[in-house]
Amino acid sequence: MQNYITNKIRQGFYCIEQGFVRSFLIEGDKEALLIDTGVGDGNLKEYVEKITKLPITVIFTHADGDHVGAAEKFHRRFMHPCEFGYYKSKNEKTVPMEPIWEGDVINLGSYCFEVILIPGHTPGSIALLEKEKRFLIGGDSIQIGSIFMFGNGRDFNAYRASMRKLQGKLKEFDTVYASHNVLSMEANTVNLLYTAAGKVMENKVHGKPEERFDGKVKCYETDGVSFYAE
Repeated sequence: MQNYITNKIRQGFYCIEQGFVRSFLIEGDKEALLIDTGVGDGNLKEYVEKITKLPITVIFTHADGDHVGAAEKFHRRFMHPCEFGYYKSKNEKTVPMEPIWEGDVINLGSYCFEVILIPGHTPGSIALLEKEKRFLIGGDSIQIGSIFMFGNGRDFNAYRASMRKLQGKLKEFDTVYASHNVLSMEANTVNLLYTAAGKVMENKVHGKPEERFDGKVKCYETDGVSFYAE
């Protein structure tokens, strides 16, 4: 459990840092919501149960391995069905998932989230919007740092359409919490990502070969954000 560091964001809302990736824990009146389960190192379930005594439901923002690593430790697990195929293709070991849909409302009492489908980074990526407290949990799709947009399941056209979709909801949140890099950012980051994705798609940004991927993948950086793409 030495791999985990917990920071309290606000009453009943925690981020659990696992090195380069983080999960979020939200305590409601009668149950707790865990968003993503990280890489699977250590015993996340035991660790989380030291923070909250409430029964835990897990929702996955998407199915990359660094977000579903400890999925098997929990009994109630939800993922958007558009992600099911991707989940099975990207992970050697999988566990059954229950479906969660666009527009579903997760009412914990003290927190209430709306599910928003935002494909692009993966086919079934979702964001969770808390309208009353005016924040969005965006997974990997919204962040200050390089967003992976190469390999199977990635789709720049879908991604940009998802950012356009979120632009229509900018009056409903002020802050975005991300799974990687900087924890929180202004809602305007959605605009930056929409613009930047368009520039990459239109070949208006010069990509620099990324050594960590043997030069086969390039980093496209513009407008204060960046993407890894082929």
